[in-house]
Amino acid sequence: MSTLFSLARWLVRAMGRALLDGLRLALHATGQIRAGAAERRNAVRNVLPSLYDRHPHARTAPRRPVGVRPVELDRIVGTARSPSQNTADFLPLPGLRGQNWRARWQRINRAMDRLSVLPPIELVQVGDEYFVVDGHNRVAAALRAGAVEIDADVVQLLVPGVRPSGGAVLDSTALIGTESVRQAGQGRYSRTVEQRLPQDRVTREQLLAADEDRE
Repeated sequence: MSTLFSLARWLVRAMGRALLDGLRLALHATGQIRAGAAERRNAVRNVLPSLYDRHPHARTAPRRPVGVRPVELDRIVGTARSPSQNTADFLPLPGLRGQNWRARWQRINRAMDRLSVLPPIELVQVGDEYFVVDGHNRVAAALRAGAVEIDADVVQLLVPGVRPSGGAVLDSTALIGTESVRQAGQGRYSRTVEQRLPQDRVTREQLLAADEDRE
């Protein structure tokens, strides 16, 4: 009789432990689900604004190339991707940060540590704001490094009702030295080579006319 009583008591204890372990696992799983949901909500709140969400008419807006110039980082406010694939710090959304991205991120940071000159990023300008077309990781790295400006190849979108605060519409003809800047952006500018602007070029007809005058 005592043996049966002891066996029953052991079974009750074992079942109690199993129930407690099951309850602990259930609570842990519930906590993970809640944490995952909270992380997803935070990711949605912290997503980088998309140009086309903010300016739906940007898809059909006329474009004017401005050229390569420094742009203040605090004026770069969003991405030209739709839908946005980046968080507010310009890094990819957590689910998109794979091994290939990590390798690129490390290369960019090593280049910045060596003070290497990185290629200009690509931006579109709407009013006083800029949106990244290409170079999200370079913007993120510059922000983390405490930079103030970044070199960018800018295209201005002429969205109806949105203009720069100065009122002027910039294009490549409005910049002093644009030809030199454009050549530098294309890797063709050198201080050791004389750069001839379009207005300095002489046509074949002008050369023949000059020869006739000398004769």
